[in-house]
Amino acid sequence: MEKLSSCPACGETKLLAFLAAKDYTVSKERFEITRCDACQLLFTNPRPSATEASPYYTSENYISHSDTQEGIINKLYHIVRNFTLKQKTRWIEKEKRGNLELLDIGCGNGHFLHACQKAGWKISGMELDPVTAARAESKLGIDIYSSIKNIPKDEKFDLISLWHVLEHVYELDEYFKFFASRIVQNGVLILALPDAASFDAGYFKEYWAAYDVPRHIYHFEPNTITFLAKKYGFKLKSTRGQIFDSFYISLLSHQYKTGNKKIISSFIIGLWSNISAYVGKGNYSSNLYIFEHV
Repeated sequence: MEKLSSCPACGETKLLAFLAAKDYTVSKERFEITRCDACQLLFTNPRPSATEASPYYTSENYISHSDTQEGIINKLYHIVRNFTLKQKTRWIEKEKRGNLELLDIGCGNGHFLHACQKAGWKISGMELDPVTAARAESKLGIDIYSSIKNIPKDEKFDLISLWHVLEHVYELDEYFKFFASRIVQNGVLILALPDAASFDAGYFKEYWAAYDVPRHIYHFEPNTITFLAKKYGFKLKSTRGQIFDSFYISLLSHQYKTGNKKIISSFIIGLWSNISAYVGKGNYSSNLYIFEHV
């Protein structure tokens, strides 16, 4: 384990205890979450080092890298994924410009890239997990990069997307410098992230499934991700709520808290979370942030 003595976003050394959450997916260990006193970023601390992280992803329950449809949560996940793929391509259709060069970082099995490919984008993908990357290559007919370091230095992109990936990334500074150097002027950075300031996060507290420690090493809120992106030359254009995430997260959170998914209660809490975000400050369980490179 490594323990950070300063904030990875702003360098502040005054760090405050926030809460302790359990890894329900793999290790059953408990991990502390710290809040930076200056920029308010939440991050898992201490955390496994980058070289120690792999075993915490080794589980058939880690749904984003799996195509299994066993169990109600997996079935619901895949039904919703098919709908949200269409939604995602509609969202990025408004961002088409230039040469339509698109890079999806953490592309998983390649479902989103496949939808973009059919919509006319010139696609590239990066995926750390070699087994998952191989599935994407088979689906897409292209080579998938294993690291941002392997992407040719002359490659520029009109749009770079990370769908629930940045919260896993150890090298925040390296990644944002990559975004700044590889996204064309007025190009777009799309980040989908859980929102630790959402109603369901406050309701479930340490049982909130989107903390997903220690795989999620950062726990962003709108103010913290906007602050971080601004440091590297990105201006927030718009945000969108990912409304299905609140229901899925509530199911998992109830499972963690009580041992029962409580389908009706989960639906009510998920719905109330979305209503609270809609009439309030836009703190959905997960938010999509669209940044412009200025």
